[in-house]
Amino acid sequence: MHDLTFNQSPNRLDPRVARSERAIHEALLTALSSGRDFNSLTVSELAQHAGVTRKTFYARVGSLEQLVEGLIYQLFRDIASRIDDEGLKMPIVGNTLSVSILQYCKAHQRVLGPLVRQCPASLFMKPLSEVLTQMLGRVTQLNQIPALESVVQAYLIATIASVIHGVLSVWVERGFCDAPDQIANFTDTLLIEGVQNILQANNRY
Repeated sequence: MHDLTFNQSPNRLDPRVARSERAIHEALLTALSSGRDFNSLTVSELAQHAGVTRKTFYARVGSLEQLVEGLIYQLFRDIASRIDDEGLKMPIVGNTLSVSILQYCKAHQRVLGPLVRQCPASLFMKPLSEVLTQMLGRVTQLNQIPALESVVQAYLIATIASVIHGVLSVWVERGFCDAPDQIANFTDTLLIEGVQNILQANNRY
């Protein structure tokens, strides 16, 4: 089964563009999986391994940073799209939601592992925050909760994104050996309960 990130191109109707993007993604993941640090990579190197020119590389994925951010955004956007509305209605009880998200992450560890292990955490924050902002919008709309003040939302999204990256970093270093439900019990206590408390408090004003 192909990784989702290699089948999500916005230009997927053009097979040549899709092939180029897949080749670039593979070149990146191969380099990172071999232990290369992101900061040691160059566009010329990845373009050569992907069999494309530098011009094609920039045209398809942008900079190296944009390449990583794009992959991360695609991965978490796909996760978010698989969560149905019922799973976001408050109160959210049990760990079914978190378990399903973690199971999905584990299923795509070939992509997620190298990105988490070898790339700077800063490259995760923007794309992950974008997806989380979209998710928060769904939650407030479904539960008819007023939108959070911008400052509260900014801190909330940054906190959630940081926790998610931290948890994934430990899970990756431990070789994904820990069961999703075990991690979900921890993250739900840390995140889900706190987020619901903030949203419920906002709903009372």
